[in-house]
Amino acid sequence: MNRPLINCIVPVFNGEKYLAEALESIFQQTYRPIEIIIADDGSTDATAAVAASYGDRIRYVRQDNAGAPAARNLGLSIAQGEFAAFLDADDLWHPEKLQRQIARFEARPEIDLSITSIQNFWIPELKGEAERYRNHRLSAPVPGYVAATLLARRALFDRVGLFNLKFRHGDAQEWFLRTAEQGAVIDLLSDVLVYRRFHRTNTSRNVSSAFDDHLKILKASLDRRRQEDAIPRRYEFPGSHPTDRNKT
Repeated sequence: MNRPLINCIVPVFNGEKYLAEALESIFQQTYRPIEIIIADDGSTDATAAVAASYGDRIRYVRQDNAGAPAARNLGLSIAQGEFAAFLDADDLWHPEKLQRQIARFEARPEIDLSITSIQNFWIPELKGEAERYRNHRLSAPVPGYVAATLLARRALFDRVGLFNLKFRHGDAQEWFLRTAEQGAVIDLLSDVLVYRRFHRTNTSRNVSSAFDDHLKILKASLDRRRQEDAIPRRYEFPGSHPTDRNKT
């Protein structure tokens, strides 16, 4: 049986410290076939050397620094598989992530994209911060409306567009909102299959910038709906309510 190729796109900027761990979590996937594309966003550290150490096991492309959404789009520009997935260079995948998601596409041919739950974890040097958030929602698994959980049909990006370069922190959120507006079918796996690393330099901890992007994204969505003179409606996302379950 011929199984569809998944392009695993890894956007990275100065990610030498964790890149190898991220790549190993892709190599350990139980699903095949896959192709790994490293999209280097103008790194000035040893990122290129780490990538080169994998030889022809990966494809490496580079651009001048333009932000994570531009790097994701760069990877997509050379992706030729039927599906695309993304993993930030400081995060990790469960070994069965892709296998379990492809199973959802096989069970539900109508879906356009699959996401999973995500679990945050802190590096040892941030043990104090991890302790402060022990009973906080940041320490609990949540539905992962972030790029790292996404497995999508490549054709979906042709239909709804690429990641928006205006939002360096909220580009994935903005993309998910656009897909929902255009009627894409989203499937949520409640399984925790992505692990997001909190460290001293990642953008996930930049709360103020993320909040600013959030407000701009919501305004842009409202503006689009007004321009289309659409009937007011809410876009329901799987996992937005505690009682939500995987749709079968």
